[in-house]
Amino acid sequence: MAFEPRQITHYQAEHLSELQGDVSETAIKYTLGLIPPFSPGDVVHDNACGSGAVTATIFENGVPDIHVDATDVNPQFVQGCAALAEKNKWPVTTAVMPAQKLNFPDDRFTHSFTSFAFHCLGDHDSASREVYRTLKPGGTAIASIWVYMPHVDALHHAHWRTRGKDGPMPALLPLEGFKQPDLEKTLVTGGFKAENISFSEKVCYLKTADHQRFAQLSWSYLGKLPGGWLKSDEDKWDEATADIVEQLQSGDGISKNEKGETVLKMMACIAVAKK
Repeated sequence: MAFEPRQITHYQAEHLSELQGDVSETAIKYTLGLIPPFSPGDVVHDNACGSGAVTATIFENGVPDIHVDATDVNPQFVQGCAALAEKNKWPVTTAVMPAQKLNFPDDRFTHSFTSFAFHCLGDHDSASREVYRTLKPGGTAIASIWVYMPHVDALHHAHWRTRGKDGPMPALLPLEGFKQPDLEKTLVTGGFKAENISFSEKVCYLKTADHQRFAQLSWSYLGKLPGGWLKSDEDKWDEATADIVEQLQSGDGISKNEKGETVLKMMACIAVAKK
């Protein structure tokens, strides 16, 4: 069994909302304004669905008779999304499924949403090909990524402080960010024509009052190395989380609001691609 530090918080679906606040919902609502309203009979894919933010935002906004397939490679995310859909009696089917190998027929979806996932999918070109394959001709793919997140710098700093600068970076915290040109290249590789892709940006603000909790969750989820946790990570856990807390006190894109909460300025890039 792979080693894990004893201090780690094992991930649950609701932790994602703690880490992201309402920034995903803010960006998704903006995204829905970039495309025409849904029509009865539309079939929507919530790809790499996470906690189900896309699915929830779609149905909470009030939509006609549509169906959503929500998939993710993480069983805990899928379980959480399924529970949310069942609680609200939404017409949603969930399944554990990697974005790079979707178990759907060609030309199934009228809309495909891949929300804040391409930057951490690894083989994102294969994922893009699957989006294109499963989208109906004339269908719309929506892909969003975070191009600026100040707390990532804090996590990088904690990594270097406790592990040095010679080793690999955590798998979910690469040094080279996934930016708009990378997303465009990936979508074109998947099959979309560049002239059929448009881009928009949306500034969102993440508020956090409990820095220690934020550091604990973010390091538990994002700090793991490609080869797994080190035994020294257990010894230096408190040092790493304390460093994250310290880095969140100030810096580019970090401010305080009137409630004393830390406010992190985040920038989303949204691509809308037609097949």
